[in-house]
Amino acid sequence: MERLWDVLLDALIDCAKLTPFLLVTVFLMEYLEHRAADKLVGAVRRAGRFGPLLGAAAGCIPQCGFSAACAQLFNGGFVSAGTLVAVFLATSDEALPILLGHPDALDTALLLLAVKAALGVAAGYAVDALWRRDRQQAALQLEAGEHRCECRQGAPLGRILLEAVRRTLSILLFLFIFSAMLGLLIEGVGRERLVSFLLPGPFQPLLAALFGFIPNCAASVLLTQLYLDGMISFGSAVAGLGTAAGVGLLVLLRSRHRARTYAIVLGGTYAAAALCGMLLQLF
Repeated sequence: MERLWDVLLDALIDCAKLTPFLLVTVFLMEYLEHRAADKLVGAVRRAGRFGPLLGAAAGCIPQCGFSAACAQLFNGGFVSAGTLVAVFLATSDEALPILLGHPDALDTALLLLAVKAALGVAAGYAVDALWRRDRQQAALQLEAGEHRCECRQGAPLGRILLEAVRRTLSILLFLFIFSAMLGLLIEGVGRERLVSFLLPGPFQPLLAALFGFIPNCAASVLLTQLYLDGMISFGSAVAGLGTAAGVGLLVLLRSRHRARTYAIVLGGTYAAAALCGMLLQLF
């Protein structure tokens, strides 16, 4: 029982240390999302052949609405499959706020963003080159605003702050639960045995990329924490966070595309993330 309380206390202390950094980071990102997200969406819609490039750049901003908005534009035939793949691969969901909450992980955060952005651009243009898709209105469009973040346009500062606090508490809850579970697992199994199980070789990114498809911020939270705790490699983190597009996946899957469309978008995202992760794992 004493070990249980020690593990829970350690998890609570870790979350308390992270809270100030996380709150400031999330607030800044919420501010950008509420005040600039629509401009980003409009820019991607007008980007044309530069769609994958702009989509990857915008996807680096970790917010819940942009991947969903881009999926909505794809459903309507306004952006290419390559642009959507670029956004999905560059999106990091909650990973960046967590990494920035650890000042010693700043270099890792910047490297992660750079790798994912470059991967998004390369994969996006590759998908568009292999599958040319004319712009056209889809037969079925999702209702405007569905799955998008609430109160995006013109929200007062106080409301943005409340949303940042809510999002921060949500992340901290995931972190606390996962940290406690991981601590108990380490206590029961042993760190060395657990690490040897989680690092089987160059194929670990394949599993991480599959895990990233979970359409919830929990996936990015768990993958980031596993990396910070030394349980998975940087390559696996890139692979898992490369497919962690959050609710954007739900928006895409709820539309009535042909199986070929899903195979190209999701298959392209998975193949690019997993291959990049495996290559990074080797070096």
